[in-house]
Amino acid sequence: MDMPKALRTTALVVLLAAAAGCDSAAPTPTSTPASTPTSPGAFAAPPLRLPEGASGDACPTSEAHPWPRSDQAARVLGPGPVYPVADYLGGGAVLQLRDSDRQQDGTYEKKVRWIAAGYRGPVLVRAGRIDGPGSASATFSYTGEARDGGHYALLDDLDTDLPATTTVSGPGCYAYQVDGDTFSVTIVFRAVPATGPT
Repeated sequence: MDMPKALRTTALVVLLAAAAGCDSAAPTPTSTPASTPTSPGAFAAPPLRLPEGASGDACPTSEAHPWPRSDQAARVLGPGPVYPVADYLGGGAVLQLRDSDRQQDGTYEKKVRWIAAGYRGPVLVRAGRIDGPGSASATFSYTGEARDGGHYALLDDLDTDLPATTTVSGPGCYAYQVDGDTFSVTIVFRAVPATGPT
């Protein structure tokens, strides 16, 4: 007599457990990106606000910071989330201009790679000389387009490697302004004639 009662009790426990399992869904892992991509037409470029300096003033260059992934870079400039790689600026914030970098129009074009980390969405990079007359620009090599006085790209991945070039009119003090949906940062660097073999 005890056996049928034990079977009924076991069956009831199994049914109750199954019913409880139907009421709650299994947890699903979620990931919240730093931002959601914006359509190109929806991004409104903020005003360009580069720092001002006078000719002869010391150039207030941005400090280079160690990068945690040595396979990508040793050091970067700025607070991010989109960074110029300082390795291309002498490990700091100094762009070495060589005769071989000079273009037909007299400007200097240098390879300066960028890294986007933890950010997905629009980015606009503009640049200018801040200690006197002159010009500057930054251009991503494989993504984006000229827009709003700079180079605009829509980053689809949270982490993006961005081969790029920086063009300056000559030696001087320059700044990038980097804008996205959730940030606007300024990064200051110097351009100087290269020392050593050209």
